[in-house]
Amino acid sequence: MINVFIPHRWNNNDYTEISALLDRTKYVVRDYSVPESSPFDSIDKRFNVDPQIQKQIKYASVVVCSNRPANNFGMSIEEIKFAININKPVVAVQITDNTSRYIEELGIPVVAKRKDSLELWINQNV
Repeated sequence: MINVFIPHRWNNNDYTEISALLDRTKYVVRDYSVPESSPFDSIDKRFNVDPQIQKQIKYASVVVCSNRPANNFGMSIEEIKFAININKPVVAVQITDNTSRYIEELGIPVVAKRKDSLELWINQNV
């Protein structure tokens, strides 16, 4: 079993696509992401990453994000940076042809949106 956190924006399908990809892997996945159907009641804007979300990331054994340039803005990139700062392995799945400049600058590997590519990365890094 692997514990996964997926930083995402609710205005695109990245969460759904990454979740579906993880479901096709050989792993049993426990998802610690924040689904749209069950958002936190309030987010504390005094923090770059709300303590509730920090807790979810800490439970994760891996963080799987998209390579989408939209990750350049908002909470997703802050969640990714937080995960890196606490030494969580982070990988980006190639959802779009263009990759977020922060994903590149942070040196996050980008894998093809295929179960074998994601499984290989997880085998080597988790």
